[in-house]
Amino acid sequence: MTIFIALIFAMSFQFVAAIISISLIRSTRYNFSWVILSVAFLLMAFRRMVELADVWRSGLWIPESPVSTWMSVAISVFILIGVIYIKRIFNLQKRIDDLKRENESRVLSAIIKTEEKERLKFSKELHDGLGPLLSSIKMSLSALEAGTREPGDRKILDNTGKLIDESVSTIKEISNKLSPHILNNFGLLRAVRSFIDRIETPADLQIRVNSNIEETRFDYNIEVVLYRIICELINNTVKHADATEINVDLYYDENRLTLDYFDNGKGFDTEKVLNLQPGMGYSNIQSRIKSINGKLDVISNVDEGVCVKIAIKTVHHE
Repeated sequence: MTIFIALIFAMSFQFVAAIISISLIRSTRYNFSWVILSVAFLLMAFRRMVELADVWRSGLWIPESPVSTWMSVAISVFILIGVIYIKRIFNLQKRIDDLKRENESRVLSAIIKTEEKERLKFSKELHDGLGPLLSSIKMSLSALEAGTREPGDRKILDNTGKLIDESVSTIKEISNKLSPHILNNFGLLRAVRSFIDRIETPADLQIRVNSNIEETRFDYNIEVVLYRIICELINNTVKHADATEINVDLYYDENRLTLDYFDNGKGFDTEKVLNLQPGMGYSNIQSRIKSINGKLDVISNVDEGVCVKIAIKTVHHE
């Protein structure tokens, strides 16, 4: 009777080991070897159950070979212990991978923050330093022009004044590209619409922006990353896609900020662009999304346009 009860425990151990093994299949990314091993554990458990059923029906409470039975029990115990330790190894590996991803996100986030800080610093130096200096030169030229009567000299001064005006305008444009003041002051949606208003696009290209965020503010790093990505995507479409339509959907709901970008251009082979070559800025987009723990999906085929989906878990600022 004692051996029969031990066999019941052995069968139970084998079923538990099989269940744990099957639960780890997803962690192994459906590795074929592990799937086969899990099936083997399960079949061993069913075999033990069939043997116990035969013993029960025959009324033989003591098997013919007790040594073999106790060896089966020991094997079942060792299999269960081994599977439990394998599961612990998988859990440890998962924690290591999670920490690695978290550290990578922190490093990328720190890099982007430093980059944006330097952009902002350089933008202010251009706007507040070189801009007023050129304006002062323009005022001096205006004073000099008022005292000049020679037509040739006045024409030279007039042309110089126009060049200075163009330089001031260029500096403002560069300053805004380096660190968009609208983004800092009014938020993501206003900054995106301002960028679309300023960008030079083909006459037949229509850009639509749909959103429910209005003046809602989010973490600055998230706003900057999404703004840069939208600008990058639009520039890609204008330069490479030959599209006639762009849709930009920005929505916030239940602590989740999503960006859906679509164009009806010529598309591309996603595997080639995303994995084999860093062209068109998608490697940069992937890095930026990773820095804010976002999820990126790019769907495209040749002659079928591009669809980019981004989802970020975040909370808005009051």
